[in-house]
Amino acid sequence: MLFAVLAALVAGITLACFALLLPACVGLDRVRSVVADRDRLRRRLRVAAPYVGGLAVVLLLNKGLLDRIEAFSRRHGLRPTEWFYAVEGDFVATLQATLPDWGLYYFGPMYVFGYVVVLVFPFVAYLFASNPRPLKTLVAAYAVNYAVAIVCYGAVLAYGPRNYHRLPGADPDAARVEAPLLEAFPEVTRLTARVNVETNVFPSLHTALSVTVLLVAVSTHEEFPRWTPVAGLLAGSIVVATMYLGTHWATDVIAGAALAAGSVAVARRIVSRTGRRDAW
Repeated sequence: MLFAVLAALVAGITLACFALLLPACVGLDRVRSVVADRDRLRRRLRVAAPYVGGLAVVLLLNKGLLDRIEAFSRRHGLRPTEWFYAVEGDFVATLQATLPDWGLYYFGPMYVFGYVVVLVFPFVAYLFASNPRPLKTLVAAYAVNYAVAIVCYGAVLAYGPRNYHRLPGADPDAARVEAPLLEAFPEVTRLTARVNVETNVFPSLHTALSVTVLLVAVSTHEEFPRWTPVAGLLAGSIVVATMYLGTHWATDVIAGAALAAGSVAVARRIVSRTGRRDAW
């Protein structure tokens, strides 16, 4: 019941954000011109369908193998959590101490609601682009991100900074990293546990996918100039939120950003090789 309420809340807030972003970043005239022509809209959906289908397969694999990936990682995975702390020390704890306590009420919603908006809105916005390349690139990059993450989460068993102090070999002098979102709203774990486990830390997929959206948004700035700064604000806030909330190390964030850059580069190559044309 609680999960249904949380899911409904996320859906409601996402739709409300769409109601604001579509006219502001895409334009109602552009939307109406495509929606009014049913054949034109169907063509666009057909062009996107193979890419969306490929992403769906990767997501289903990720969800279906979640428990097996975790089990494999526990048996065979590298365990670099202590190394992460040795490299960056108390950076995350310092970040938490530097930002004000009310930051929870900004970064918490960004981590949960902003993340959904930044991932889903471009799907809709790029349906109204002048050519299918941005949508194809975005969806293909999502698939690459998830595919690489599946491998990484199987190969690496890592814990976030909020769990570091629980590890047997943890530095006793390490500053404690809090988990403000989970402490203030423990029911959030019911939602996140459906799609993730606490050892899926390296790389940060929140970072990877958010930065992916930003990189594609930059490439479409000429056509959607208002979306670029919005994507930048959302992506930047989500990246900081992953550390402020104690979920990820800075190392995870850097790896996530690198994954985003690589995924977009691979996606562009895929689109260039498989796309017969750039118009729809």
